[in-house]
Amino acid sequence: MAKRSAPRRGESTARRAKKTWVKGERRDVRDDEAVPLHAVAMKPRSRDIVRHNEEDALEGMKGRVVASFARNWIVEHIREDREGAEFYECTPSRSIVSNNPSSSLLAVGDTVVFQPLEQDEPPADRYRQGVILAVEERTTKLAREAAGRVGSEQVIVSNVDQVVMIMAAADPFYNKRLLDRYLIEAELGRLEPVICINKIELMDPDFVAEDMAVYGEHLGVPVLLVSAKTGQGMDELAAVLADKTSVFSGPSGVGKSTLLNMLIGNEIQATGEFSKKYQTGVHTTTFTRLFRLPHGGYVADTPGIREFGIWNVDRANLSFYFHDFDEFRHDCRFPMCTHTHEPGCAVKEAVEEGAIDPQRYESYCNIFGSMNE
Repeated sequence: MAKRSAPRRGESTARRAKKTWVKGERRDVRDDEAVPLHAVAMKPRSRDIVRHNEEDALEGMKGRVVASFARNWIVEHIREDREGAEFYECTPSRSIVSNNPSSSLLAVGDTVVFQPLEQDEPPADRYRQGVILAVEERTTKLAREAAGRVGSEQVIVSNVDQVVMIMAAADPFYNKRLLDRYLIEAELGRLEPVICINKIELMDPDFVAEDMAVYGEHLGVPVLLVSAKTGQGMDELAAVLADKTSVFSGPSGVGKSTLLNMLIGNEIQATGEFSKKYQTGVHTTTFTRLFRLPHGGYVADTPGIREFGIWNVDRANLSFYFHDFDEFRHDCRFPMCTHTHEPGCAVKEAVEEGAIDPQRYESYCNIFGSMNE
């Protein structure tokens, strides 16, 4: 029998499980196959191996990721038999198990299994340390294409009920094209969308309400007009958030953190749950963090969005996420009509007749043009 050749440089003779994820796809791997070291280090083990390690995972503690700081993750221990919060500052294990292949390894909102490290009692302004062993499958998510990394998904937050898209009536003026991108990703992530226009004291509320009618009246998306300065609409916003887990997302400067301060009050500072070294100012959000609301529910506050690339949608199916096209798309002359240049397009005719909002159609064309063929 011929001798098996020695592994090449950069390879490991470490034995792998029967199934592994390689470049986002699962393939069979022989027990004795040499595996590149970077594949071992960078790719989390997938669902098949979760079952293989189920007994090991049970030795850990279950928790929820409530904040992220660079490479560290703050995990709240989930305990049904104890009131109050117990937090750990964790890093992912090198052999972490993930039920979410081809996605961000960890995100705020994830349910995880972690193991506390043996150590002396930490200082009052620090948490105990831990290691994350496994990540459970996400039920919902707000995701986008990772900035500067084409073809990679970045999960902003997971396991939430709704995304509250926060814009400003002015300073800066709300961006309807960005809203349209959010709506697509909300549907893909199985999230209920809510539009919240802050700083309404800077504009005529009737003008803003009329301009946003296409979302509220035609698409059925709740639209809230609020003012963190005057308190207008804050009761309605609190009612929408009650007993749900939500994520605040939108551009910088629209007042996400200010609204959250009003909803939580002094408790945002009084909780003292997060290490002082991470506090960079209550009006500057540099990381994603999950807050408990006083009257039930949670809100994830996120950094301002500069880019919002559409993830997992292409030109062929983009129009299916513009539901104002639904009534007309089947009447197009060509079954594969892109609704951009084809003759006999019922969608374009509906735009010309005023049955479809022209700005929504322009937004569709803008997104369509930004996608690769």
